[in-house]
Amino acid sequence: MTISLYENFRGLFYAPYYAAFEIGAYDKAGVDVEFVAAKVMGEGNDAIDRGDGVVAWGGPMRVLKDHAKNPDSELISFCEVVGRDPFIILGHEPKPGFKVQDLKDLKFASFTEAPTPWNCLQEDLRRAGVDPQSLDRLAGGAQDDNIEKFLSGSLDAVQVLEPNAEKLLSEGKAHIWFEGTSRGPCSYTTFYARRSFVDEHESEMLAMVKAMAETLAWVDSVNGDEIAKTIKKYFPDEDSALLGRALERYRKGQLWNKTPAFSRAGLERLHDGLVSNDFIEREVSFEEIIDSRFDKP
Repeated sequence: MTISLYENFRGLFYAPYYAAFEIGAYDKAGVDVEFVAAKVMGEGNDAIDRGDGVVAWGGPMRVLKDHAKNPDSELISFCEVVGRDPFIILGHEPKPGFKVQDLKDLKFASFTEAPTPWNCLQEDLRRAGVDPQSLDRLAGGAQDDNIEKFLSGSLDAVQVLEPNAEKLLSEGKAHIWFEGTSRGPCSYTTFYARRSFVDEHESEMLAMVKAMAETLAWVDSVNGDEIAKTIKKYFPDEDSALLGRALERYRKGQLWNKTPAFSRAGLERLHDGLVSNDFIEREVSFEEIIDSRFDKP
């Protein structure tokens, strides 16, 4: 059967998911997978709800949220690919000694087009002894609008994704203060699907995980320029050299797992942020949402 693999939104930190198609990893693994580009954010969730034949990639946050609301939820996560936080905090001048608690004295815009970045960052602040609600934080703005405000001088710091960080760095308009990858394991992106579908099509799911294991090994063996060249068609309007530098930063920060095995510590770190920010209504165990049967494809 053909598996429809849904993208939830276009992002450079999803590079291995695009690369898997471009290096022929699914074909080599003997599984028929079609790429479905997202037309709106979160489209994969709706597709999974509509019927079989669907796997999506996205944050375990979505699965944790579903289980917190409904203990009988069928959603499960498997095959962890993005095992660290891809977001970057930029400031106007160099601050080599920057710590997240320094945000309490600054006007700051967090990324709020998706909930995970703030849920994770606010947990960092709590662990550093800072009440996240005490920040002078701009919330709710689009990333591009936040960048414009930052460049105008009305913000001291802004949280962004690549390649926006590399664009501002290359133009001499910003400096990196904090890379989310430096936090350590934090489960960010996996495959997810309905448990009944995974059970029924275990061989196809295993083949998909094998394909991703090969892709992760490939990503680990090449540099950012090679990754950029391979996935350039997904980012046609971006400069290849700039993409290469951004991807190399992610690679050096160990954003992507070396294998598809789940990090319990990474999921617990994500879970703690969702709980402390009241994003989920109850604690959800690792075993409730993580299917580890494919960890060693």
